[in-house]
Amino acid sequence: MLKPPLTELPELSEVISPVSVRRVRELIDPHIRRTPLLRAKAPSPVDIHLKCENLQVTNSFKARGALSALHAYRRFRPETWDRIVRDGVVTGSSGNFAQGLAHVTSELDLAYTVVVPDSIPEAKRSQILAHNPRTRIVRVPYPIWRRTMVSSSFPDLPGFFLSSESDPYVSLGIATIGMEIQDDLPDVDAVLVPYGGGNLAYSLATYLKVPVYAVEISTGAPLSASLRAGRPTDVTYERSFVDGIGASFVIPAQFERLKDKLAGVFTVTPQEIAEALSSLAFADKIVCEGAGAAAYAAALKHSSSYGWRNPVAVVSGGVIDPDVLLHTLTTIGQPLTTPIS
Repeated sequence: MLKPPLTELPELSEVISPVSVRRVRELIDPHIRRTPLLRAKAPSPVDIHLKCENLQVTNSFKARGALSALHAYRRFRPETWDRIVRDGVVTGSSGNFAQGLAHVTSELDLAYTVVVPDSIPEAKRSQILAHNPRTRIVRVPYPIWRRTMVSSSFPDLPGFFLSSESDPYVSLGIATIGMEIQDDLPDVDAVLVPYGGGNLAYSLATYLKVPVYAVEISTGAPLSASLRAGRPTDVTYERSFVDGIGASFVIPAQFERLKDKLAGVFTVTPQEIAEALSSLAFADKIVCEGAGAAAYAAALKHSSSYGWRNPVAVVSGGVIDPDVLLHTLTTIGQPLTTPIS
């Protein structure tokens, strides 16, 4: 049966399902890259596959959600789209979603404001402006940024607030990663994803029928603590070279909708992430950020004991400060020469 042409795309459900995900994939297909699924080259008891979202538009999976949301609102929600055109778009982000949305708002000629923590790395701030020089970047103290992320709002700014963590069309765009993994590796038996705000884990765990595991960094692992406590729980957070994951808190609404969907949560150390980052760079010729190597670090660490045969680690992003990468590769991470068990 022939698929309807894109101009006849039917109404898009906000529910994550095979039908809605395939429809949103058709909607954003002209604007994204189908990223490769590669077999990692480092020694390992099993074949670990890498979903290379570091090669996505704006070098992060976040572009999928930004593209999905704005194109879906433009096509299917005219009242919301009219407001977006009139008042612009506002979001909260620590970097990668801000870049994805900068790219899309530039293409669609929309006013755009992003609220970021005042500790945002310079590399990510620069990349936001590189994708859309007209972006208004509002730097705020961490507690205010946290409140913005938790509430999915910033009342002081006009414009439509597009949440990277709770908007249903953003989630549908992210879920297209799962569709591509299934198409490319039908016998996948586990998917590991870095856990930051949680929408990547939520979207894939909702869409896929195979176990999905979240991966946190030991210097800030609030999801693990919250699952143990049975409720959102704050933890101590220490900054490291890994800036895409690690926090003192979980978003309560995200925790509630995700807690029963995950197969489990792994915690990896900065050293383990650095080793995985180094292995990706030297063995696989893949440059990624610290968060992008976290899922691979966990796959290397746990594949043997969990008995996976075809696990996939999502390499979520590739935006890293060159000085940070160089320092990590030369002083912390070493190429893997023996399997991790």
